[in-house]
Amino acid sequence: MSFPTLAEHVVEVLAQLGAGTITGPRRRAADTLFDAVIGRLRRTGTASTFDLFAADPAAPARRRPLVEILNRQFKDDPAFRDLIAGMVRATDIAAPAPQEPARSVFPARKVAVAATGILVAAGIALGARALVLNLTEKPLPDGTCRTFFAMTGEDQRSLLERVYHARNQPLMEGDPYIVSSVLYGCGQNPERTVNDVIG
Repeated sequence: MSFPTLAEHVVEVLAQLGAGTITGPRRRAADTLFDAVIGRLRRTGTASTFDLFAADPAAPARRRPLVEILNRQFKDDPAFRDLIAGMVRATDIAAPAPQEPARSVFPARKVAVAATGILVAAGIALGARALVLNLTEKPLPDGTCRTFFAMTGEDQRSLLERVYHARNQPLMEGDPYIVSSVLYGCGQNPERTVNDVIG
């Protein structure tokens, strides 16, 4: 008997023992099996897994961890496996019918890989688009100092000349330091508008 099947058989016997469906001489063999399994689980520090199983022995989600721990014990200790196999045979309880795992229409791993690939591709596309827009688009002239800082030197000078021309201050249009003075004023408070800085 292979140990994965043996582990499932042991769990089935323990479930029937907990449900009280085993009687007579089979009960004594099942109690002996119970004592051996619990003793081993206590020595390895995994007895809490049995406690979870005992809360609802019919639930597959509660059986699976106990089966996995027993599989590991059987794999690590062939003598223990042989001892438990003899005890299971002594109970004369039939092994549980093998269950076919439910197959999904889409394999979970392929779906996860495809979803991750789509998300990564979308992230790269959005990041590339944002980078291209930041590098190629001119900032909108909304009049704030932040926008003024982002403009090229020629655009800054052109904007200031238009502002001074609109204010009817033609002498300021030719001033070589108009851009520097506004940059200095904007540096003091970047939330202000260029009109406030020119004042």
